[in-house]
Amino acid sequence: MLTNIQPARSRLVLASSGNISGDADADQRLLAIKSSVISYVTKKLGHLPSDILTVDQYESLDGTLSTETLQVDSGSIWAIRFSEPDDQTPGRSWSLEISIGKLNTEILVGFRLNCFSRNYDFHFYNSVPRIIRSFVNEFYYKDYGYRLSSRPINIQSDSDVEFLHKLINNNKRWRNVVVVSCDDNFDSLVNYTGLAYRLSGIAHVIAISPPASFALSSIIGKELSVFDRGVRIYRPNFSEEDELTRHPLILRRLIDKVPIVTRKAFEEAIRRDCFRISIERDGLAQLVPSFVDIRLASTKARLNALGRHNSTNSDLLNAEIEARKAAESQSEAAMSMALQEEELRKEIESERDNYRAQLYAIRNRVEVLEQRLSHAGERLETGKRPSSYDEISPWVEENFSGKLVLHPRAKKALKSAVYEDIDVVCDTLSLLANEYRKVCLGEMRKEEFERIISAKHLDMSGSISEERAKEFDEEYFVNWRSRKSFLHGHIQKGKSRDERYCLRVYFFWEPEDSLIVIGWLPSHLTNRLT
Repeated sequence: MLTNIQPARSRLVLASSGNISGDADADQRLLAIKSSVISYVTKKLGHLPSDILTVDQYESLDGTLSTETLQVDSGSIWAIRFSEPDDQTPGRSWSLEISIGKLNTEILVGFRLNCFSRNYDFHFYNSVPRIIRSFVNEFYYKDYGYRLSSRPINIQSDSDVEFLHKLINNNKRWRNVVVVSCDDNFDSLVNYTGLAYRLSGIAHVIAISPPASFALSSIIGKELSVFDRGVRIYRPNFSEEDELTRHPLILRRLIDKVPIVTRKAFEEAIRRDCFRISIERDGLAQLVPSFVDIRLASTKARLNALGRHNSTNSDLLNAEIEARKAAESQSEAAMSMALQEEELRKEIESERDNYRAQLYAIRNRVEVLEQRLSHAGERLETGKRPSSYDEISPWVEENFSGKLVLHPRAKKALKSAVYEDIDVVCDTLSLLANEYRKVCLGEMRKEEFERIISAKHLDMSGSISEERAKEFDEEYFVNWRSRKSFLHGHIQKGKSRDERYCLRVYFFWEPEDSLIVIGWLPSHLTNRLT
């Protein structure tokens, strides 16, 4: 009876790289590293050929083990790939690729972990292969100037906080920094020791004390910090102007006094995010070349060498066949990666749309309740008005969530604000969040809004033409939702050049989210007059 066997689909789930200093004994260190890999693979697959480290290329009969050597101008790259079935899930297998390159006295090491599944089931427990953990523990395995570890790093002193701040801001960092806020005894609500162990080599796991959390907050701001036994993931390319959601925060109330299975689900979500980030960095194909890329480059080099040395037709034919097979493998791998990226894009868009639908439903319900309170003569604002600029950001979040948001650049501007009347600033933000937003939604006539702001001696206009704004670099533009947005709106009070007596609020309307985004306040941005 004929049956249709569904081909396995592959997915890259992890990619990591780093370097090991060889110093004067680079060759001996290189041999020790390769021997460590062979020992690991032997335990997985059984007996290996005795000359596995000396042959330029090897392919087992069953295809479970392959090696390749590529000579480059400043050294060489040795790569090994082996696969094994998943003991827990039928139809699933794993392929681990390890590339080791010696460039002068430095040894570069890269890892790629691929999952193959006939059932397209890519839900699994995220934990790095033991060989990566072994490299981290046995060798001085480092990247962008930081030694990698399978244990958490405790942050207590001011110098520790400075170390963490530099790590978070390192522009070469591609790994997540997972910071777990602890109590004074370094007890936490998540198992940060287990996280560090399972994320060896692909994330930095940090445990931070309460005083150190306070010190970190004073440097990067409370909104981007982590404290009160929460957990924050600092993703690569960190900027203090990033949206808060780009660096996910797990609040204490979500993980305190919950079943252990809920905490474990959060820990798994953290690991999953670190795995995903490891394969999304720019230039991954060059920084961690795949086995098929190395084999293709090697077969091309051999073919070129044979052509230069008048080799026999038979040797040339075999080399051409090898090169064609390698090219086909590379094409298949590229197609598989493209399919994976498309699937992930669809998953992310579906998840985004789901959250957005929930947000809209909640927002509509809140607005209906606000209308009822307003008709009943109730005051909508909660809490007392801010008496200092430090209090404005939390006040905005408490009162105008879903209506108006302060961009990180605006929050930063508030730290140095000197405008004398904070009440006027609060009134202006309230008008933008409520009345002006209604104008944007078509729920209030513009003339009515203009009468309201005129009574408060405020004036609204366009900030500056977009063409002229480009003369002042990025001052009139902010990054929002992964794109550059122009601060087209401008509301003002006062004509003085003295910032104590002159209010300016720059903003733009985000129609997709029905949101007012404040990009700068309360001082004037640069223009030709200033």
